[in-house]
Amino acid sequence: MKDFLLEIGSEELPARFIEPAKEGLFKLLQEGLKFSRIPSGEIEILGTPRRISVFIRNVSEKQEESVTIKYGPPQNRAFDQQGNPTRAATGFAKAQGVTVKELKVAKRDNIEFIVVEKIETGKETIEILPDLLKDVISRIPFQKKMRWGYENFEFARPIQWILTLFGEKPIYFTIADVESGRVTYGHRFLSKGPREIKNPSEYLETLRANYVIVREKERMEMILKGIHQIEEDTHGKAIRDSGLIKEILYITEYPYPLRGSFDEVFLSIPKEVLINVMESHQRYIPMEGENGELIPYFIFFANTIPKEDKNVVKGNEKVLRARLADAQFFFEEDKKVKLYDLYERLSSIVFHVKLGTLKQKTERIKTISHYLATILNFNSIEKVERAVRMIKSDLLTHMVGEFPELQGIMGRVYAQHQGEDSEVAKSIEEHYLPSGGNSTLPETTLSAILGIADKIDSLTSFFSVGITPTGNLDPFALRRQALGIIKIVIDKKYHIPLEGLIKTSYHSGHEIEGRLPLEDTGASLIDFIVTRFKFSMIEETHNQDFVESVLPYVSFDIYDGYMRLIALETQRSVKDFERLMIGYKRVSNIAKLMKEELDVNTLLFTLKEEAELFNLYEKNKETFSSFIRGRRYDDALSILVSFKETIDNYFDKVFVMDSDEAIKNNRLTLLKKIRDMFLEYGDFSKIRIE
Repeated sequence: MKDFLLEIGSEELPARFIEPAKEGLFKLLQEGLKFSRIPSGEIEILGTPRRISVFIRNVSEKQEESVTIKYGPPQNRAFDQQGNPTRAATGFAKAQGVTVKELKVAKRDNIEFIVVEKIETGKETIEILPDLLKDVISRIPFQKKMRWGYENFEFARPIQWILTLFGEKPIYFTIADVESGRVTYGHRFLSKGPREIKNPSEYLETLRANYVIVREKERMEMILKGIHQIEEDTHGKAIRDSGLIKEILYITEYPYPLRGSFDEVFLSIPKEVLINVMESHQRYIPMEGENGELIPYFIFFANTIPKEDKNVVKGNEKVLRARLADAQFFFEEDKKVKLYDLYERLSSIVFHVKLGTLKQKTERIKTISHYLATILNFNSIEKVERAVRMIKSDLLTHMVGEFPELQGIMGRVYAQHQGEDSEVAKSIEEHYLPSGGNSTLPETTLSAILGIADKIDSLTSFFSVGITPTGNLDPFALRRQALGIIKIVIDKKYHIPLEGLIKTSYHSGHEIEGRLPLEDTGASLIDFIVTRFKFSMIEETHNQDFVESVLPYVSFDIYDGYMRLIALETQRSVKDFERLMIGYKRVSNIAKLMKEELDVNTLLFTLKEEAELFNLYEKNKETFSSFIRGRRYDDALSILVSFKETIDNYFDKVFVMDSDEAIKNNRLTLLKKIRDMFLEYGDFSKIRIE
């Protein structure tokens, strides 16, 4: 067993590329080693801006043997009664390159066949690795790839060197006109020339001595230690954004902390703007005081050790000062115009070439919001009207034009500054929520109404003109919009008729030309939303079978389907429920034979178990239906569970398919009514019982 080391050195990789590439490379190596029959230990993959490094512990020096069995004709055809080989046996042996004496017998499906066992001895691992590595490197996943020179090979950025060691032996191959070997390179600025690695065990220390910290954990410790030291020096607190810190991790090989400052006059700019400018545009870490207000300091990390810290600090302060001066100018200019008055100018912004202007979209949102306000008994229609007029207006401001990430946020800031109602102002920002999988959700009912209206308009409008997500392509984030509606509805416990919502949304877009019919648009959109619900619930670790069983009701009312799911998952007695499902499936399978809608004739009962099951049904059907109508799903399930023993007894004693046609149909009719009663709750056929 030997340790293996691979390092792919390249031009600087974008930070967002590195983690997905590491995950993909891990899977490719696992699959490649398994396919090549090379046993190995732990695989560790590390990444910096200029290199992806792989350690594989305890790699076998040789492939495992492979035994292949080739089946020939059945033994009774291969040999006669005297045991002499027939032409079938000799022909098979010749085709396989063996003698008849080397043929063996093996059973398959209780039939004896003649077989040939071919043993393929394992090759040396060092012979297999060159081709394996070339294949794996060429298939590392990146969001975007590029070519360079005269090469057809594609990678995220041009490859500069490749280091490969198996124990102390280098593995030689050429890819993208780069020949592998035992050479690596240290920090671009702090280290000069190549460094030879003799053994994988010395790799990390050699690079550390050359100012490259390969392990992410170690680099992260340097970053956090640097932040902490500056916090102590300034008596401030860094605003730790995990995404920003991770980005800093992957844009530095030797993170060196520095502190800058800016003029206090810029603290008059809204906090959200200052943070956005520092984080999103400059990758600086803002700082705040004990009261939560920003202080005029920021933290940044150089990817080198400067000769003079102050020169680097001055340069970064100068860049930030210019950005903040722009932001201050935009803020002062924007305050001169009321958001409410910008509404008409939304007609100058095209939302989508097939879907009209932003003003037309806003008009559609208003119609949908009125419908939702009625459904949800939200009586402040004047707030809806005023908020709708302003929710997109900040897109016309100078600030959002320069910093698009601030849309909604600046709308809220400007609305507050202009004395708008606090709930209205808040809705301008919150109607965009949730912005991602684990993002926060709208707090107020007004925000939720506007958020749902905005999202369903986008979904319905795009679906109506045939623009839908395909594969991995979803340029208008329609999956996220559907998931946003689902999350808001569940969080707020809203019962909204999905079909009515889509219908209202469709009719609000009468100005959109060349639309598909409402029926087609609605059917495909409901299926899309139900599918999003399914994947979302499974991702949240809900029981997949239970999720499948409630999907028919999700298509009518998302939150109603969710309530049914939660009730299913809180069953007090799992064992009783499993027995009930077994009984239900027997009922369902046989009830399919009855297509007609008939009444049960008690005069045709011949066994007491029939009467007992019918009486239990009659006793509970109205109560069960009232529980379903009242969404008392725990109580409804309790009634269904109470059928368990009676159904079991029925099938123990009653033969449904009686020779008497009238008795048979009467029994099928009873079972059909019980099946239909269960279906009022969910499609229990989706629930598998081991």
